[in-house]
Amino acid sequence: MKKIYKREFERNDKRHLLLFGYEEHYEKASKELEITPSPSPHMRWNPSRQEWVTYSATRQVRTAFPPKEYCPLCPGAELNFPTEIPFKNFEVAIFPNRWASFNTSEDQTEIDGLNVRPSNGECEVVVYSSNHLDTVAQMPLDRIELLFNAWSDRYTQLLSRDDISYVMPFENRGEECGVTLHHPHGQIYAFPFIPPVIQKEVDAFKKENFILKLMNDLETKYFVYQDDNVIAAVPPFARYAYEIWIIPKRQLAGPWQFTDEEYNSFARALQKVVKGYDDFLGRRCPYIMGLHAAPKLDDKNFHFHMEFYPPLRHGDKPKVLAGSESMAGVFIMDVLPEETAIELRKYIS
Repeated sequence: MKKIYKREFERNDKRHLLLFGYEEHYEKASKELEITPSPSPHMRWNPSRQEWVTYSATRQVRTAFPPKEYCPLCPGAELNFPTEIPFKNFEVAIFPNRWASFNTSEDQTEIDGLNVRPSNGECEVVVYSSNHLDTVAQMPLDRIELLFNAWSDRYTQLLSRDDISYVMPFENRGEECGVTLHHPHGQIYAFPFIPPVIQKEVDAFKKENFILKLMNDLETKYFVYQDDNVIAAVPPFARYAYEIWIIPKRQLAGPWQFTDEEYNSFARALQKVVKGYDDFLGRRCPYIMGLHAAPKLDDKNFHFHMEFYPPLRHGDKPKVLAGSESMAGVFIMDVLPEETAIELRKYIS
């Protein structure tokens, strides 16, 4: 793998913009955005669902659907206005979210009768490219490998902090999934607790590696793409019609344990899945994608995987989480995973 450089640029608010690339970045910064007040979100415990809910009022004023000529994720030095990235060019950029849902601060919130805690942690924005029109489906493969390496860097750095218990990179793609900025990007949430879905996975993997147990069925019946290191498959228990998981064939805690060959395999699989979704739908397919890694860097039980949830029930018809899904948490499916695997395989493998 080519050498990767990382630049830590201190912004005017004393926080850091991280630039990852195959070329060392020396460029002098142009004009920066004005400093925004640091958010102080808090969490409230929901006793009926046994889970935390976080509240961050500053998110109401975050940038949403700006005019086409203004994109806060484009290189600022190329434009007539400042952006989050005050340079002429970059490869992959990561910076703190100005309207974070999790942000460690000394502020305390107290509400009578409620179990309340600060929403400690970190929220970061991951910009995949300087090109506003780029998509993972068309990016050079080494750019996607660079993205995986940037994710690995953030895992190792953030999980070393005492105020963070879990790190999840994810991407919301398409307005159907709540996207308000169309520049290719994702986010990283670093939580002060292990989220409920992940805690269930942690508990499951402690009992057995159900992914390795399923691997033979995935390869013969549910796969949509595979090579020597990775398999992309519709899980046999999918909750979305076109759900896909990308899974390493050997047990790994997270991408920080990848070999160079595995970085390449995952980059290729990620690109094939996204391009396959787009070809299948005939347009940029909306989806929610998340990296499910272990909560500890040296975890010996967890099996890393990526999950894709396209909010589609059939073709371009949306899957609406209605009564059973929203109120009871029980998903109702009208298509079989083995059938959608056959359909998606035509566009991905």
